[in-house]
Amino acid sequence: MLNYYRVKVINHVLSNPASQTLLRCWCSSNIDSKYSEAEKQKVLEVINKSDFSTLSKYDVTKGRSKNISQWINTYGPLKNICEVETIDGFTEKHVQKLFESIIHNKVKPEKETNALQQIKGQILNPPLTEVTRQAANTILTVYVTVNSVSWALIHKHNYEVADWQYHGIEYPDKRFQLGDILEIAWNITNKLPTADLYVMKAEATSLRASGSDPNNPKVLGVNLQKAQMVSMIVALISTKNQDLFQEVSKKSEKTKTKFKQNVYFLRSSLPFRLYGTLIGNERVASDQTVEMLLQDNKMRSSDNSHVYVPEDLKSSFRSQRDLPKDMMGQCLLFALTFMDLCIYKNQDKIQKLLSKKVE
Repeated sequence: MLNYYRVKVINHVLSNPASQTLLRCWCSSNIDSKYSEAEKQKVLEVINKSDFSTLSKYDVTKGRSKNISQWINTYGPLKNICEVETIDGFTEKHVQKLFESIIHNKVKPEKETNALQQIKGQILNPPLTEVTRQAANTILTVYVTVNSVSWALIHKHNYEVADWQYHGIEYPDKRFQLGDILEIAWNITNKLPTADLYVMKAEATSLRASGSDPNNPKVLGVNLQKAQMVSMIVALISTKNQDLFQEVSKKSEKTKTKFKQNVYFLRSSLPFRLYGTLIGNERVASDQTVEMLLQDNKMRSSDNSHVYVPEDLKSSFRSQRDLPKDMMGQCLLFALTFMDLCIYKNQDKIQKLLSKKVE
């Protein structure tokens, strides 16, 4: 008779989620003791207030996030973080991964729209996470050539250009050494405005020249110096604006300093194709295209469908000579391409690229 009642009690525990919670929490008491009260509260708030799709953005499979939603719909909001381990499909390891991603806001990158996925090749490197996209308020595009650097600073909330400048590079009457290039890169970096994100052109991976003489020594030398300067500018930007943070490794319990990526590289052909400044393989001047944009977009957009450039920056652009004007124009087109495709995900611009069969 005693064994009969013992079996009944065990069956009740195994069939009752609330009783399962007590049993599993007793078995995994380290889950409860691992986190502070504030962290526990954050986990509970996120899980209880998130629907299936929102919860799936964290470090949990769609199947397990669906099980959580079903559990909450059946038994009500979670009252203790230990309850997650009682849900079907969860082990202590799965619970820890989910909790860590919630506590540290580590969400999965949002998948691109179906239209954007149809554009062949990689658009941006590294990929832009949804958390970074949402958090960024200012974006600075830096356009580097052999003889100049141009930049355009844009405010995300109202799609307005806040700074737009050209800086020529004066070469010394001697062969460049690394120290010379570093000094130039340092001076340029100090002139750049501070931003949340930085965008640059994805440079060619080869130093060889295009055309009939790809191994021309002079061209190879120029391309090498440009590559060195771009690398130094990227490193200096990253160091200057780096929010380093420390993280304690669970296994070794040692503190590690981690690097936060804030410089992104946009595929170089996209602005040319989007704005028609590439005929065949030849790039044409951008000043007329940019002038048309400035004339068409004289008012701020309520839905961020187009850029707004203040009158003083327009006047500065129009007063430039041909070469600086072209470089500033190319820089602005790069900036707008990044904003429309990666920040605002403007469907009209995406469809325009697809209609041009971008490769």
